[in-house]
Amino acid sequence: MKIKPISDKVVLKLLDPKEKTSGGIYLPDEAQEETHLAEVIAVGEGRFSESGQLIKPGVKKGQKVLIKGKWAGDNVTIDGVEYKIVSDTDILAVVED
Repeated sequence: MKIKPISDKVVLKLLDPKEKTSGGIYLPDEAQEETHLAEVIAVGEGRFSESGQLIKPGVKKGQKVLIKGKWAGDNVTIDGVEYKIVSDTDILAVVED
């Protein structure tokens, strides 16, 4: 089954939280709960502004992103895999390796 988000929605797969950053900094449990690292699985076409202009989401499939805490978006399970569907405004940053 394939999932295709509509509007400004983005489908994410949460990645395992790390206790330590690549720079060697340990993240306390509280910090891990405030944001989550996720991979972008699918992106909607965007939403329309009040003037009718299409505003596309600022992320692309395959990117890694940080999202607001565990309460952001909606959880769905498809073919036994858990995904999170969020608005593009719930995405805080793109994470580059």
